[in-house]
Amino acid sequence: MPFPQEQAAWLLANRARIFRYYFIPQLLAAALFLSFAYATGKVHARLLLTGAHTRGKIVGLKPVRFQSRSGGGTSHGSTIYEPTVEFVLNDRVVRFQEWKGSESNTGLGWSVPVIYDASDPSFAMMDRGFWNWLPWAPCFAGGLLVALAGLKGLLLFLFRRAPEPEPSPVR
Repeated sequence: MPFPQEQAAWLLANRARIFRYYFIPQLLAAALFLSFAYATGKVHARLLLTGAHTRGKIVGLKPVRFQSRSGGGTSHGSTIYEPTVEFVLNDRVVRFQEWKGSESNTGLGWSVPVIYDASDPSFAMMDRGFWNWLPWAPCFAGGLLVALAGLKGLLLFLFRRAPEPEPSPVR
């Protein structure tokens, strides 16, 4: 059996049948993207949509070491510095650890914009402009588009009648 020719011919002959079920991998991919977006962005999205704004001060830099191993067993690593930010709210000092660090250990004592949850100020983050939306918002947008395409395919699968087979020509 010649490999590519017969498989390609089968795929082309059964194109409609294959595309009829294409919504299944679309919905699975959408679930994966939306799950990642939810897991990484649920707190940040809530803060961006309903949070209050104030100014805080970087009072500490916590070094975090990341290590990776190559195939040969050698270890490579890098260190990032996660800032500890402090802000005052109603005569109460609130501290939080920012999870987005940088490779530079500069910034101690800098004044930074902060977004916090007014009902629970321990949920806070540094306001970094459009960087606040990474990595979760692009995954949410992509997952939403793929989910809409998958739902369209599912609805077509459920409510569209299957095409009747064409009669074979009589010779």
